[in-house]
Amino acid sequence: MEMETSAATPTRPPRLPAASPSPSPSSLRLWRSAAHRNVRNQWSHLAAAKDQWLDAAADGRSHAAGLVNAHLARRNMSATDLGVLKDMPGIRDKASSKLARREEQYSGMLLSSYKKMVRALCHLVKASRSMRSFSKVSPNGSVAQFSERQDDLNDSGDGGGAPVFKWFSILEFEGLAQELVEMFVSDLKLKRLLVLELLSITFKEGVEHQASLDWGDELYDGESNELQSIGLQSGETCPLPENWCADISGSQRPGNPPSHEVLQVYLTAWLVNVNINKSRIDEIFELVEEEMKIKLS
Repeated sequence: MEMETSAATPTRPPRLPAASPSPSPSSLRLWRSAAHRNVRNQWSHLAAAKDQWLDAAADGRSHAAGLVNAHLARRNMSATDLGVLKDMPGIRDKASSKLARREEQYSGMLLSSYKKMVRALCHLVKASRSMRSFSKVSPNGSVAQFSERQDDLNDSGDGGGAPVFKWFSILEFEGLAQELVEMFVSDLKLKRLLVLELLSITFKEGVEHQASLDWGDELYDGESNELQSIGLQSGETCPLPENWCADISGSQRPGNPPSHEVLQVYLTAWLVNVNINKSRIDEIFELVEEEMKIKLS
């Protein structure tokens, strides 16, 4: 259901209870000035990271399609009609070798796109957790300073729940940011599952199971640390949509490569960004831009 907004009275998310006592009017003015700058900066970071994630996902889908096409062409090479080329010595072996190299190239590019998605998600999470402005203890105490780090345990950095600009408190900005993050986290889990499946098809047919990728494996050096920094483990995955599960599970017989139909399902799952609600993302940024009276992108 679309949420209507107007320039005069933007629709607001439910107000959450304040996490700290209200500061004095003079302290609040100083805090709000710092909070203005910080919240604008963090939402600019969120907008940039969101775009980086979507760009990397689009590139990943293109590389995944190239990988699937090269794999299917190589797999079907023995039955392919080569026409007048069929009598050339070693033509099928040469074509198969070239397609195998293409698979390796597309696999590398797909993994690179996935890595960019993880990095973009790390930036999203960091920005979503950096909305607050805490009072900073200065040596002489003559000038009020603020920081993203909490020095005073009694200072929650949220201005006592006061609006930062006109309507939204820090908690409400954080709630909107967390809603964004949850979408991208959920879709990254699904895409990681698909990356594992797509990279696994590049192994030669007939290899033993232990030579294949497993859910707990790192897909690139440092992946586990990056995922753990945002509260994920490398083995965490998200199930495919229910109406696709029968096709997917039917392909998972030991030693059997996924069928052409299943590979197309994988590509479709990647293309549609199953867990990303683009209209809601646009709505969130419109609300924030109206609240802050700036354009983020």
